Amino acid sequence: MQRTLYFIRHGEPRETGRLLGSTDMPASASGNEQVHVQLEACDGVAQVIASPLQRCQTVARTFCETTGLPLQIEPRLSEMHFGDWDGERYDALWQSARVPGIGDFWQSPWQHTPPNGESMSAFHLRLYKWWQQFTASPSCESVAIVTHAGVIKQLLAIWLGLPAEFDGHLSRAEIGYAKMVKVSVFFDETGQAWPKVVF
Repeated sequence: MQRTLYFIRHGEPRETGRLLGSTDMPASASGNEQVHVQLEACDGVAQVIASPLQRCQTVARTFCETTGLPLQIEPRLSEMHFGDWDGERYDALWQSARVPGIGDFWQSPWQHTPPNGESMSAFHLRLYKWWQQFTASPSCESVAIVTHAGVIKQLLAIWLGLPAEFDGHLSRAEIGYAKMVKVSVFFDETGQAWPKVVF
């Protein structure tokens, strides 16, 4: 048995140049349109799942209202919470003398947690638990999932079986606004899921 999953990053936000984790900034009209086009290109999806943040949920809801597909809002697919840094402009964060700084985090995200923010281990764990639950029951239904770049990157580490606390892919993989990552999930005779990233 096999199912196809289409992971789509949200469109460009109304204001760029800020670190958007849990900050609920909407996507621009053009950004939503780009995601809508990607959703239309998904082949035979049975439902749409979206992060609750506006930049994901709004376009997913509009698409589902148009097509009649069911929409599931999944809080565990929200972007990482960056605490005191969340919503701040990147230029201000890079100029800050606080320790740890954003440079420390980008270089060693498993060792440095944003002040009052979510640790990388906690972020990874909630996505790991979601993935395990999502694939616990074999299914052949195709699903479109509108979420965030950080979410997709963490899931990528899970799909590829990367070692615990591996972070090299975070700065070496770019997932642009409204870009799609396709994943085929094969279920063996025991019901175990085997994901494969499709390029």
